[in-house]
Amino acid sequence: MNTEEELPAEIAEHLSEDALKLDGLNDAIIGISTKGYLVYCYDKIVDVIADNCMSREDAIEFVDYNVLGLDGNGNWIIVMPKFYYE
Repeated sequence: MNTEEELPAEIAEHLSEDALKLDGLNDAIIGISTKGYLVYCYDKIVDVIADNCMSREDAIEFVDYNVLGLDGNGNWIIVMPKFYYE
């Protein structure tokens, strides 16, 4: 997994100065918040992790513990699809 990837210029130019980036997860970015923070999709994060190094079940466990467990201080957003709550 490439953890040193740069954000595309069209995204980077709209970010807040205190925005944080999750390394290696550019493919999981679905937008930018009104405060200038990156917005990631939970399912896409799982897909990126699973595609690169482990099964989907292991990727879910990894993301739940190692990504959701990070304290981004609100400097990024991870959204979960509605079906997780239905």
